[in-house]
Amino acid sequence: MPATTRAYLALAAICIIWGTTYSAIKFAVRDFPPYLLVGIRQTTAGLLLLGLAFASGRLILKSSPQRRSGKQGVSDDPEQRSGVQANPLTKQYVFRQILTGFFTITGGNGFITWALQYVPTGVSAVIGSLTPVLVVLITMVWQGGERVNARIIGGVLLGFVGLGIIFNDGWKYFADPIYAWGILGCFASCLSWSLGTVMAKRFNAPGVSPLLNAGLQITAGGLGGFILSAFWDPSHTIHHTTEGWMSMLYLILVGSALAFSLYMFVLQHLSAAVSSLYTYINPVVAILIGWLWLGESLTTWTALGMTVTIAGVWLVNEGSRSRNITPA
Repeated sequence: MPATTRAYLALAAICIIWGTTYSAIKFAVRDFPPYLLVGIRQTTAGLLLLGLAFASGRLILKSSPQRRSGKQGVSDDPEQRSGVQANPLTKQYVFRQILTGFFTITGGNGFITWALQYVPTGVSAVIGSLTPVLVVLITMVWQGGERVNARIIGGVLLGFVGLGIIFNDGWKYFADPIYAWGILGCFASCLSWSLGTVMAKRFNAPGVSPLLNAGLQITAGGLGGFILSAFWDPSHTIHHTTEGWMSMLYLILVGSALAFSLYMFVLQHLSAAVSSLYTYINPVVAILIGWLWLGESLTTWTALGMTVTIAGVWLVNEGSRSRNITPA
């Protein structure tokens, strides 16, 4: 199976998994202080991935796609152009992984975990859907970033419009002062995660195992969560309940270890804009699960919004293929 096909399958899995983590965080944050929750969850998952990466003995991949410069098939690395395979695991590379982890995990996951104490999951998902838009904007201003075109920009905007239609009743929460700080936290999470996504796309060497990249980033981000907990968590008391620990276990093994490893693989083979499209699908998955298993209503507005969202996903994919952004 081609790597690009496997990347799209991994992206589909991410859409489902990360579509469930909003609810899992909502349950867990009842028993855990938010940043302490991030620290325990992500550090544990990151160390698990690092252990698996070193145990596998495949830190450097034998065959991997090359990063391209302006000319297709030409590597940016002069050593690769000369036929010499450089070892990408330098101190600078590890530092960049740590920095990326601070943005994606400490900031992106940390702020949303804190915000879910005050903001409904649907509203936070709507704000999170800005991620592809911000990814495109950050990519455009980043020197030497991926090329974008009207289809990609139109697609991410169309996807956001679709989510706006889906959650048309939820916009009232934005005017409620009770949720003001929570909403600000959601936007901070979205910005931080978007920047981390672009950084991961540019900094992750194609010759390094996605498992190792994920382990380095998640561990660093989890340790950052402990730092934020020391300053911002009002207390460090954990209420030990079965529901809370089951939510924590799910977030560690599935929401972090599995999903983030898949995400690193996706970033290796798809553009940053396409990789962030899960933010469109996550709320849709939540609505469908509620309709199928919880008996929640599926309205005409919801169906229309999902249709618009899917159209946006298709448009971005077409735009990326027409500009040859997605590596083969």
